[in-house]
Amino acid sequence: MKGKVGLPGNYFVLNTGDKIPAIGLGTWQSGGDLCVQAVKTALSVGYRHIDCAHLYGNEVEVGEALAEAFKGSLKREDVFLTSKLYCTMNSLNKIENYVRVSLKNLGVSYLDLYLMHWPDSSAFGDATDPPSKSGSEYRQFLNRLKKAWKAMEGLVELGLVRAIGVSNFSVEQIKQLLKFAKIVPAVNQVELHPFWRQDELVKLCQLKGIHVSAHTPLGVPASNPGPSDSSSGGEDEPGTPRISFRRSRSVHGPMLKLSTVEQIADRHRKTPEQVILCWGLQRGTSVLPCSLKPDRIRKNIDIFSWSLTDDEWNRLNHIEPQVCLFGNSPLNTLSESGFVSESGCGPLQAVHEMEDDMESNA
Repeated sequence: MKGKVGLPGNYFVLNTGDKIPAIGLGTWQSGGDLCVQAVKTALSVGYRHIDCAHLYGNEVEVGEALAEAFKGSLKREDVFLTSKLYCTMNSLNKIENYVRVSLKNLGVSYLDLYLMHWPDSSAFGDATDPPSKSGSEYRQFLNRLKKAWKAMEGLVELGLVRAIGVSNFSVEQIKQLLKFAKIVPAVNQVELHPFWRQDELVKLCQLKGIHVSAHTPLGVPASNPGPSDSSSGGEDEPGTPRISFRRSRSVHGPMLKLSTVEQIADRHRKTPEQVILCWGLQRGTSVLPCSLKPDRIRKNIDIFSWSLTDDEWNRLNHIEPQVCLFGNSPLNTLSESGFVSESGCGPLQAVHEMEDDMESNA
C-alpha cells in the first residue's frame, strides 16, 4: 500500500457491520496448559479476539480459558472468536457438523467469524500447508468452492456464525469467489508482514469491502508433525484429519533483527515486534501474533498510542526482495531459513534462527 490509513483504533468495521478487534491472539502451535495460560493472559491484558482452527487441535484448551474468563467480568459478546474449516474432499456435505464440533470444543453457541482455511480441498494436510493440486485439478476447484461457500452461507442463516470469510485466498481466487457468492466474505486472513506485503491482494480486498487480517504477522515458527502439545484432543467429526505439532526453531527472528526494523524500534523505544504490528494496523489490517510468553503477549498489544512516521512507513514498504513463508509454496520447498523467494535469497536468510517460545520457557 502506498499510504497509511492513519493512527489506528482498536477495531475495524466488517462489511456485516460488526467490529473485529485490531489485534488478536493467534493460537497455532499452541497446546496444553501453555495454551490455556496464553489465552487467559491475553484476555486479562485486553485482547478481545482469539483466532482458532479445529485443525490446530487446541480448541478445548481455548474453551477452558474462555470458560474461566466468562466466570468473571467478561461476557461472550465481549470476545471475538474465529475458527476455520479445513475442507476435505469428502466433507463438503458435513460443514455444519464441523462448525458444531468447534462450537462444542470452545464451549460457545456461535462464532463471530468462520473461515475456509484454504481455497482448495484435499484429503489430508498440515494446518498451514496449502493443499497441493495439479493444473488439471483447477478445473474442479470452482465447483468445490461453490459447494463449500454455499454451505458456509447456510451457517449464517442457521445463526451458528455471525460472519464468514476465507483464508489464504489469492487475488484470482477472490475474484472467482465474488462471481457467485451471495454473501461477500467479511475477511481474508493471509500471511502479511513487511517482507510479504501482498499489496495487490490487500488493495483488491479493501476495494471489495473485504477486511484483511494478518496471520503470522511476525513470521512463524517452523513445525513438523510430532507428539501433540495438547493435553486434550477434543471432539472430532468422524473422518476429520487432525494434526499434532512439535514446536521447533523460530524463523521470525531474522525479520525482527533487520537493521531497518531495529532502528525504528530504537527510535520509538519499542520492540521490533511492536514496530511490525503497528505497520500492519496503520495499513488497515488487523494482526494476529502468536505467542506463549506472557511478557511478549503484553508487549504486542501496546501498539495503539503511537504511530510510524512517513519516512519509517516508506522504509518498511520498500524492503526487498519479498519473501513468502507459506502462500502457494508447500512447506517442503522452503530453504533452510524457512523462507522462499524468487531469487532464492532474502534479508531473512542472513541472520541465524532464534529459539522459539517453547524453548525459551523450558
